[in-house]
Amino acid sequence: MNTLTLLTGLLLVPLATLPAEDTINWFLQYDGKSAPTAPWTVLGRPVLAVSDGSLTLRDDSTDDMGAFEAEWNGDLDGKEIVVEARVKLVSMVGHRDSPTATWPQRDGAPVCIQVSDGQHEEGILLTPPQDKHPEAAKGYVRTLTDRFAQVDTRDAFHTYRLIIRGEDMAVEKDGKRIIEGHDAFWRHATSPRKFIRFGSTSKPFTGEAKWEFVRLGLRPVTSAAPEKSSLKITVSEPWPLNVEQKNTESRPYLYDMGQGLLLTSNPQGSDALLEPYIVRRSTNAGKTWQAVKGTEQNSDSPQELVRLADGRILGPSRWTHLQPDGTLTGKTTILDAKAETFTMQDSTITLPAEFMPAKSGEVLIFERHIWTEKDGSITAVAWSRTNQRDAQKRFIVTRHTHLLRSTDLGKTWTHLAHVGLGGEPAVVRLSNSEWLAVTRPDAHMSNFLQHRSLDGGKTWKFERTLEEGSVMPDLALMSNGVLACSYGRPVSNLMFSLDGGRTWRDHHVISDRANFNYTAIREISPGRLLYMHDGQIPGTLARINSLYIDVEKVMK
Repeated sequence: MNTLTLLTGLLLVPLATLPAEDTINWFLQYDGKSAPTAPWTVLGRPVLAVSDGSLTLRDDSTDDMGAFEAEWNGDLDGKEIVVEARVKLVSMVGHRDSPTATWPQRDGAPVCIQVSDGQHEEGILLTPPQDKHPEAAKGYVRTLTDRFAQVDTRDAFHTYRLIIRGEDMAVEKDGKRIIEGHDAFWRHATSPRKFIRFGSTSKPFTGEAKWEFVRLGLRPVTSAAPEKSSLKITVSEPWPLNVEQKNTESRPYLYDMGQGLLLTSNPQGSDALLEPYIVRRSTNAGKTWQAVKGTEQNSDSPQELVRLADGRILGPSRWTHLQPDGTLTGKTTILDAKAETFTMQDSTITLPAEFMPAKSGEVLIFERHIWTEKDGSITAVAWSRTNQRDAQKRFIVTRHTHLLRSTDLGKTWTHLAHVGLGGEPAVVRLSNSEWLAVTRPDAHMSNFLQHRSLDGGKTWKFERTLEEGSVMPDLALMSNGVLACSYGRPVSNLMFSLDGGRTWRDHHVISDRANFNYTAIREISPGRLLYMHDGQIPGTLARINSLYIDVEKVMK
């Protein structure tokens, strides 16, 4: 592939069709009136057509890309990069033929803009609406990592702007800020070349869009320097979950039982209803794990785990079962204090009728967080997945998060509170009265929802849609007052809050290895998180990995 490096200071004649901005030095521009020529070079086998002042760029190959690239140069001292493109999305197909499921770091992106400053590289991709997920009726503008904005992408031409300063990358659509993008320009560059690409960078997946213009320039920074972080984050080298043979294990959940005992629960199946789980124990801060005998390949093995006042450990099974008479049942496991032996008993769960599973495919799932109360009762987090019909008579899968209460060691569970929309919930108690929940709204890759209670979990209000998103958040309030949130897909991430989740900051990509990218965190000693995620380390058999993350507050 031949490329042409632009000379520093190269300035092309301004294009009349592009609105001028005096503060921006646009030195690389393409106007869509003809096929791209030098300095643009072709990547892969794009199919091109020019009409009505725009370039239709289609990638119809499942084994090659279809994009254009140009190199650029410029002094970034005191400057920020501005990238702008006017685009109308036509179509896109991603993972499993879904227009919403893409792992850009693994598979590329079928309709995207990608930028490198020689140190970091990132960008945005566009996804269309998906009929099977009416929640995604408008489509998305996404970064290639973890930020999402639901907007119309296919209805008309829209102007998308990336504003890149250091490791921040804000995104605007038609002049409106849709992604703040703190720490979003994160990925280490694969080479010292500065470049911009547009089109399809994906070999396996396909896409088509119309491009009126693409341009890149520099301007003096337009805002004050980013606030210096008050957190020092130190990430250790990862180590694999010790297993003796290749396996399909993934999606870890992590629990600190105190007294030097950690427990983890994770599935041993292929992501299906009633798949088997396993429970493991560690007494050396998560360095090595031993299976709790009898929990291997067991769909009734507990997922949530909590220590009781008498020292024993209780855990409801993840899966529940709808019985022919309409009742909902599950299992509750009671382990001894060292989590070496256990007994298992039947449990019955009751929910309000609107959330109660009633047919195949509907389910109630116990997920992640659980607490013992002063009166001896137990509060557990669960979420329901039920089907409803919309105005067009289509089935809509809805997810709702709940709190359940048991006063008889898990023999019966009753409904305590409806938290709000979304499944795969993470819930944290910031104080006796203030609780926070982060949920995943639907089955595709999209923004998280945040809910808050100010009365000890009795009532909840939806607070806001986060720009961060995709799958399986986890929350941990650390002893130093820092709130940590891990989350995943298409990579494994971590972010922090110093104000109880009202703002999120210090975003970190812990691993960009692709798998389910489910994550789990617990503070195992003051200031130290144990972070578990799935994403195989090359040369190992395990698919679940761990690392330590030390979080220290520092003076600014």
